[in-house]
Amino acid sequence: MAEVAERPKPSTAREVVRRVLAHENAVIGIALAAIIAVLAGISRGATVTRGNMANVLIQSSVRGVAAVGQAFCILTANFDLSVSGVGVMAMMLGSSMMTMEWRNILGYPASPFMAIPAMLAVGACWGLLSGALVSRLNMPSLIVTFGVWQIGYGVAYYVTEGTAIMELPESFAVYGALPVGPIIFFSVAALAYFVLTYTSFGRRVYAAGGSPVSAYLSGINVKNTYLVVFAISGLCAGLAGMLMTSRGMAGTIEALRGLELDSIASVVIGGVSLFGGRGNMIGVVLGALLIGVINNAMSVLHMGHAGRYIVKGAIIIGAVAADILRRRGR
Repeated sequence: MAEVAERPKPSTAREVVRRVLAHENAVIGIALAAIIAVLAGISRGATVTRGNMANVLIQSSVRGVAAVGQAFCILTANFDLSVSGVGVMAMMLGSSMMTMEWRNILGYPASPFMAIPAMLAVGACWGLLSGALVSRLNMPSLIVTFGVWQIGYGVAYYVTEGTAIMELPESFAVYGALPVGPIIFFSVAALAYFVLTYTSFGRRVYAAGGSPVSAYLSGINVKNTYLVVFAISGLCAGLAGMLMTSRGMAGTIEALRGLELDSIASVVIGGVSLFGGRGNMIGVVLGALLIGVINNAMSVLHMGHAGRYIVKGAIIIGAVAADILRRRGR
């Protein structure tokens, strides 16, 4: 007699839950949903209104774009502290190109179609500088990018003398508003996810972060990988500066203060290991949204600066501690 094939047993609810929780982004996704629910209750629904959630998306777009670039560096076990300095430098140079109020290097007001590529190019070039110092001179990324951070603010002050640049073209406002701003953020994240998951460069990034020596012995040019990831981070910082300028329709020195810490927090909370070699862009997006929800809630609830710094610091420490515990448990 022919054997009767045994039918697979249907999955139980417990097995389904176990499979969901086993996914590396499940915890951060559940945490994001839970925090939104709790904050909605505390604020009596003020944090989940349509207008406020739209504001969270717009704010998270700037942070999220910077976090995407930061993730490339952290995946190689490096850091980019220059994010806000590079971003504000790109912001001020691009803003000055579009107005005649300050030191316009062109001599005439440029259109956004000229200023935006210039802002992105500024970010990418300074990222290349950081990458060259790290990869060619073997300088610590923290020291290099801290120096570039300071230089960026110095150049921004030189261009504007510390004064805000206003009266930008009205057509420029579309990039930082709904739905364009969030679309740019999610598109950049999707492109980064594709690169890291499906390309040879992505595999080189994970290999260089997991074990630089093993990556080198397997034929991977680790130095060039470092150079490219810092260029990507600089490019994303320039894009973040552009989005912030468009959102406020002004270039201001203080607009991106703290972006470097927010980008690192988004990446670490999203599950990217500070030791390199592990993590993905889905987690980074969720991490950026979580930071955005918390920042917005603290503003809605009128929490003072002291409380904001304490909460953000505790989140970063908790995320790093969780990363260390995960590594010990492997």
